[in-house]
Amino acid sequence: MRDPRSTMPAPSSFTVLGSGGGPSPTPGRGYPAHLLMAGEDPILIDCGEGAITGLKRAGIEMARLQHIVLSHHHFDHIGSLFAILGVNMMTHRQNPLHIYGPPGTAQIVEGLFLACDVPNQTGFGATDRGLPHPRRFVSVTEITPGDVIEIGSCRVTCCENTHYRPETEFGQPGPLSLSLRFDLPDRSVVFTGDTGPCTGVSRLASGVDLLVGEMVDAEYVMDRVRRNRPDAPAAMVAAIRAHMEEHHLTAEQLGEMAKAAGAKSVVAVHLTSDATTGAGIHAFRTRIESRFEGRVVIAGDGESF
Repeated sequence: MRDPRSTMPAPSSFTVLGSGGGPSPTPGRGYPAHLLMAGEDPILIDCGEGAITGLKRAGIEMARLQHIVLSHHHFDHIGSLFAILGVNMMTHRQNPLHIYGPPGTAQIVEGLFLACDVPNQTGFGATDRGLPHPRRFVSVTEITPGDVIEIGSCRVTCCENTHYRPETEFGQPGPLSLSLRFDLPDRSVVFTGDTGPCTGVSRLASGVDLLVGEMVDAEYVMDRVRRNRPDAPAAMVAAIRAHMEEHHLTAEQLGEMAKAAGAKSVVAVHLTSDATTGAGIHAFRTRIESRFEGRVVIAGDGESF
């Protein structure tokens, strides 16, 4: 336990709660969710299904969590939002819970507020034991590139990435996918979220200590699509392939991004292949290392950096 008399800030840590990607589950890996300890302040970065269990395993009680930051709104990254609101309601949360995310976050949370109405009215089956509705303790701040968030000693900045569209179309109306930089007293961390190759993300990550980046095995995903949907129209299969190749990073592209940014180390997450075990992990790490000379880790659930 840290000495409460110490005047030094507590060191930061980044824990991968869910190292898998979606939409289908990956054996042995949870959906995307990550815990950044900014000193004594826990920040949940994305909250895929299972995030609450991951937080508990990391020693974070729900009442202690005050900040959630979302990179984008694909369901594998936000699936636990409803559960987080409901658990806090059922445990009579009183302190504020701040949710940050790109435009559309407020609409999603408002929909979850409505979904909370029935269990809120149900309470614990006694009319004199009402529950606090999440509207009472949740606030939403929508963020766009150029915005700055201060969370305790942590400064959060962001940029648009290429998960939804190419860089030539940035700034146009439509969904927004963000990459996030966290500058802390002892180091800097960039979470790419889901993205394809993107010079803007490389600039955001310039000189970063820890680059936490997605890595997708496109061929594995396409094989899974063909197995599960043998009757899928050719146009649908082509669209999925284009998304995987243009809006996600291969192992080599993650290494290239880290090199361009001058990152000190890389942690690969959002792993969609059941080959990311044993020899498969070694192979993926070798592919990243073919483009990047710093430290490389293929993350597993519960690992901290």
